[in-house]
Amino acid sequence: MISKQIFTKQLILNWITRILFFTSLSGLLPALPQYVIDIGGSYAQTGIVMSAFAVGVLVFRPLVGRQIDRVGRKAILLFGILVFVISPVVYIFVHSIHSLLPVRVFHGLGLAAFGTASITLITDAAPEANRGEVISYTGMVNTVAFAFGPVVGFSVWEKWGYTTLFSFVAGLSLLCLFFSIFLRETKTERDHAVPRPYFATIKQRKVLVAALMILLVALVHGGVMFYMPIFLKGLHTNIGFFFTVYGISAFIIRLFVGPVSDRIGRGPLVVFSLSILAVGVFTLSHTAGVGLMFLSAVLYGVGFGAHQPTLTALVADNTTEETRGQVFSFYYGGFDLGVSVAGVVLGLVAEKFGIKSMFMVCSGLAIAALLLFVTIIESRVATSLRFAFSVQKEGEKCVICDQFQEVAPEQAEEYFKSH
Repeated sequence: MISKQIFTKQLILNWITRILFFTSLSGLLPALPQYVIDIGGSYAQTGIVMSAFAVGVLVFRPLVGRQIDRVGRKAILLFGILVFVISPVVYIFVHSIHSLLPVRVFHGLGLAAFGTASITLITDAAPEANRGEVISYTGMVNTVAFAFGPVVGFSVWEKWGYTTLFSFVAGLSLLCLFFSIFLRETKTERDHAVPRPYFATIKQRKVLVAALMILLVALVHGGVMFYMPIFLKGLHTNIGFFFTVYGISAFIIRLFVGPVSDRIGRGPLVVFSLSILAVGVFTLSHTAGVGLMFLSAVLYGVGFGAHQPTLTALVADNTTEETRGQVFSFYYGGFDLGVSVAGVVLGLVAEKFGIKSMFMVCSGLAIAALLLFVTIIESRVATSLRFAFSVQKEGEKCVICDQFQEVAPEQAEEYFKSH
């Protein structure tokens, strides 16, 4: 099932840079909250400092998306990595909360730049017939980085302290910068024209619906990730158990979901993934022992692991190289926003009604995303349902932009406006 032809030098280099970059990012996660406490911060200030990073990502995503389409992918990617080299070094010399906040926002700029440029570069380089497979494997790379990064970061911090940890993650980013030098720019000089206005680019129906869906799924994911440790502690269950099973399930499903979505179309896979996600979180809300905990972790891992790469491939299918940076910045901005507000919004639900009720709300959010997809992904409900549930024939392309290779640009634009 794995397509060997996708393993080009450029894609492998892209994956190496992502492993190094996201290991650098996740390596800080175990230590940074305690660092805020150790320099005199309160628990509330710890939350503010951690959220400042997300603010940086949210604010700068639209700006870097436009620059990716204007000056090229590689330049913005290198800039993002450079920010990740500098920021941890600055942490070493910062010893007050007020000084740490702008550094965290600046650090978030690095993720906004690298994350958007990297997925754009990968999508550009992916063969159209294997786009879903490439994006799915890219998700696996992220899973590996976020699985090992916190473990490595915690070990370095515990043995050698903060300064060594900050130097270590800066070194990983520096190594990432070295490998990135060998990446090939996919945007040619003739394409470096001034891109279309931001809102004119993102108003294509499928992009808007996908961004709204990923926002809802991000709310679910944020709620589960933020409140699962508290929930498991109340059940006297090992916290690592759920996350380990979830991670393994997400990794395994991504081996298959990409090739399958390339073969049968994105619609059925989106429906499948959101259905499993909703059932997984609903099961979680009724968990009282290890058996249901294991089942909910598997279902959640399969649902979330299948959904994100499939929806991302759908967005990629409905973009052109000239607008891809802006479209991805908008789409991932939806995910950033959802995760950022999940703690506050769902925290209010958990405080008033309990964590299990909050998980039921999360299940409802997943169902809402599914209903959006099957009813408004196309301009009419009937065509939306057909897109969501129809399996395309073997070899039939699902890339809508291909329909317009032989027509005038204004005709293609009219189609996108109506769909």
